[in-house]
Amino acid sequence: MLKKYLSEFITKYKKMSVVTKAALWFTFATVLQKGISFFTVPIFTRIMSTEQYGIFSVYLSWISVLTILGGLDFHTCIYINNLSKMEDEKEKNELAVSLLDLSFLITFCWLIVYLIAPSFWNSILGIPESIVVLMFLEVFFIPVVNLWSTKQRYNYRYKTLVVWTVGQVFLNAVFGIAFVLLANTNSQAFARVFSIALVQVMFGAILIVSYIKKAHKIIITKWWKKALQLHIPLLPHSLSLTVLSSADRVMINSMVGATETAIYSVAYSASMVINLIKLSITQAMTPWIYECIKHKRYDSIRKHCNAVMLLVMLMSFLFILFAPELIWIVGSNEYYDAIYVIPPVAASVFFTFLYSVFSAVEFYYEQTQKIMYASVGAAILNIVLNAIFIKAFGYIAAGYTTLACYLFLSVAHYCVMKKAVKDNIGNVELFDMKFILALGVVVIFSTGLFSLLYSHTAIRYAVILVSVIGTYLNRNKIINTMKMVKKKN
Repeated sequence: MLKKYLSEFITKYKKMSVVTKAALWFTFATVLQKGISFFTVPIFTRIMSTEQYGIFSVYLSWISVLTILGGLDFHTCIYINNLSKMEDEKEKNELAVSLLDLSFLITFCWLIVYLIAPSFWNSILGIPESIVVLMFLEVFFIPVVNLWSTKQRYNYRYKTLVVWTVGQVFLNAVFGIAFVLLANTNSQAFARVFSIALVQVMFGAILIVSYIKKAHKIIITKWWKKALQLHIPLLPHSLSLTVLSSADRVMINSMVGATETAIYSVAYSASMVINLIKLSITQAMTPWIYECIKHKRYDSIRKHCNAVMLLVMLMSFLFILFAPELIWIVGSNEYYDAIYVIPPVAASVFFTFLYSVFSAVEFYYEQTQKIMYASVGAAILNIVLNAIFIKAFGYIAAGYTTLACYLFLSVAHYCVMKKAVKDNIGNVELFDMKFILALGVVVIFSTGLFSLLYSHTAIRYAVILVSVIGTYLNRNKIINTMKMVKKKN
């Protein structure tokens, strides 16, 4: 029987187009990358002290910010846009070298700013100078990996990308575990960061040399002006989303301590699975929404989005209800209090899904400037609320302030989306807002209610059973919706 199914799958796979195969393998690479990262979290939480894991968590927050400031995410706009316009391969390589030169220069300028007053910046960043230096070293090489990965995706070179992704993630995990085990207790965070930087430098150096050889030049300034014109206006939006996802850990570290940061971060690590599922659903729905708007199938959006949103809500519920078990897997007894961070984190996943669906419509109508206002507003609100409530109620409050900000973000993007729809196609309701509002109220109410069940295991498992039965009863509706989305894609 197994041989028969395997043979049928191989036959179907051979008939797939290169685009379908690429999509399949790119998804596999993403799932594998996140999967390895998720399954190594329990290892690191057990071989690292909570204080050292907390420092490492703060590093993860700052590296995402510095990557944006140093590399300006050139791969997301100017690079991929020009890949479709340029015919000459040498010109494409020259573009890559030019963008790498510019990102290197920008990162170097930020390094100089840091070196002028390292003690001042260390107090703000909340991490040791040795880790900050490694962070800058890593950022020098991140842009080249991003540019190369973008080109592989654009050209559907899925085999090469998968091999490199798997190799990079595997070495990262192996080196990380080995270095942490060899390090003394006070240097575990440095050892973990060093393993990441080492792998990034190894892979990045190979790619940089390759690009320079193909371009036959080391310094190219031709595309600098255009790159800055396109990407500097996008900085507020990109940084705001990063701040929204990272500010809580940084502020907990500075206001409470590294140990509490570690406990809070474990809850976020546990949410990696549900976030990956949500991301996959969002990536599948976005092109489908575009097609529906293009062909004026507005009722289809309204009808099928309800089923998918219900699915995301039910996944959030299960994630909340299984929090004690998830924390036991990801962390240890030292991290048990992280279960109380799970409810707002899971509820935030639902509202980030809403924001993603609404923003898909905004991007379709190119409302990029208004998108920036919504994101910046949410980031500022997050910092203000964290400053007030973390100090008053401790690190668990950060989960609820983040939930409030993602709720604000989804409402703000709904308003922007509503205005864009009205300006382009009139008073059309793309989404069933009464249904969405009802789901939102249920999610918020359940966030507080379900957290009370952690001390009542029998009742909690009864609620889990009801949720599973509810999902099973709606299985046909959900499956048909996902099949329809897949077919349209």
